[in-house]
Amino acid sequence: MSNENKTDKTDWQKRELGALWKKESPNQKYLTGHIKDEGGNLQKVIIFSNKNKTKDNQPDFRVYKSEDRAKTEDAGVASTAEDDTLL
Repeated sequence: MSNENKTDKTDWQKRELGALWKKESPNQKYLTGHIKDEGGNLQKVIIFSNKNKTKDNQPDFRVYKSEDRAKTEDAGVASTAEDDTLL
């Protein structure tokens, strides 16, 4: 019986594509995590509910590539600094 459990766990581990965590902002609940591609590389993702859903054939959730906040914030600071030098 314990061999079956080990085999099942190994099968599930082989099939796993990634992992998600529930998060909450002041505006909404969402999921963050990562998904492995066929090469085993991890892609960070963020998943939001589709607030614009108007028909049953539209998706309930949207999946996006996630970007590091530090990179995004650094880029914003850099563009602001560049804009200031142009004035």
